[in-house]
Amino acid sequence: MGRTQENPEILQIRENFQIWQPIIESELNGSTQLFHYAWGESYQEDEWYTNEQASEGKFLFQKVRLIEKSNLGTFVYYDNYSMSGDWYIAVDYYFDTNDKLYFVYWRMNTYQADEPLTIEKRLYFNSEGELIRNLKSTYKMNTKDGSTAGFADRDIEYELQLNKMDFYGKWNEE
Repeated sequence: MGRTQENPEILQIRENFQIWQPIIESELNGSTQLFHYAWGESYQEDEWYTNEQASEGKFLFQKVRLIEKSNLGTFVYYDNYSMSGDWYIAVDYYFDTNDKLYFVYWRMNTYQADEPLTIEKRLYFNSEGELIRNLKSTYKMNTKDGSTAGFADRDIEYELQLNKMDFYGKWNEE
């Protein structure tokens, strides 16, 4: 009995992912950056900036880097920092040429676990924005050694349209 045929949308996502990888590697460090800071009592104040802030009392909790390609869409890389230092999350968002989300690659390093862990999640979306595959892997931190240790999980935050992402207004300011 032969292998079942892979979903063509998943295959297209994987193909686009492979096309993006050398572009990301060569252009990410020089790409557009935005910085999300919080401050005040209980960090209730927050704002996006186009450059790093030197102000004491402001905590950098998100950094975004963006690459736009007219033939591929937009790649968005998020760094998310915890104020406690208990976890760090990196997220890659892939948007098509119509600014619709089709893939999320999410990585968390956490000490809020039975042992330090790296958790990876992959979300695949079809052209209607429906989740068609959701994969999750758990490893000993910064290795590929599987782990079944317990940990404080976190949800993946995403928007199906690029213009709904929380940095979008600052990014498109003139």
